Amino acid sequence: MNQDKRIALLIDAENVSNKYKKTIMNELAKYGTTTYRRIYGDFTSGTISWTSDDMLKNSLTPIQQYSNTSQKNKNAGKNSSDITLVIDAMDILYSGNVDGFCIVSSDSDFTKLASRLREAGKLVIGMGEEKTPLAFRKSCEKFILLDVLTKENDKKALKTTDKADKAKKQTQKNKTSEPAAKEKPDIAQTEETAHEAPAVMPWENIAALIKTEILPELADEDGWAGLADIGNRLYKLYSDFDSRNYGYSKLSNLFKSNDEFEVKSQKQGSIVNYLIREKE
Repeated sequence: MNQDKRIALLIDAENVSNKYKKTIMNELAKYGTTTYRRIYGDFTSGTISWTSDDMLKNSLTPIQQYSNTSQKNKNAGKNSSDITLVIDAMDILYSGNVDGFCIVSSDSDFTKLASRLREAGKLVIGMGEEKTPLAFRKSCEKFILLDVLTKENDKKALKTTDKADKAKKQTQKNKTSEPAAKEKPDIAQTEETAHEAPAVMPWENIAALIKTEILPELADEDGWAGLADIGNRLYKLYSDFDSRNYGYSKLSNLFKSNDEFEVKSQKQGSIVNYLIREKE
């Protein structure tokens, strides 16, 4: 990922909740620098969760779009916001000031916009919930599931807090006076037991694809193929593929946890490369 890429961030505030704001900004920082930061909606409607504080802290420019038709039409204001976002995206594209776009929405209406931006040679990152239609996901070069990542991040944060609480309790002299049943349950999954994390494509399907199509093409005579090459192929086939969707922070850990593949490492200077092959 090129940290020098200039990204235009366009958020559909009427479709995506502000509870994802931290995940949005943290994920986008991995791809480059956000030069445009705009958020669209009718902020006078009382139905949008994004607040002025959210916008100030994240340097988001609100683009207010009033409904241009009767209020009896529930989708009137939303359609106006969507159209405004599309017009702004095309204006930004023709300005030549960015290398890519991040469209934050679970709305399939932006499918054609994403396709058009990619045709212009721009990086297109989509962010939305699992309910996002497949057409919009596929139109993006990379699609990030906000609800999946936010849940996983919350679990990790809870696990860290629970560990700290337990360590503190162990140092207290009166620890035994508190019934064990009242201790906070450690509901967070470890990387070794996180197979139940929600995913777009079942792992069984991914593994079968790797064994029948990807490995035969990429593997050497001993059956080994570079993990980075396999990962790149998966990202191209499934824009929403992400090891974190399966509960693993790294792709190498995802493969290490499965009995269907062997994993070995090769060190070249300070760089460690991983190879995988199917177990016999």
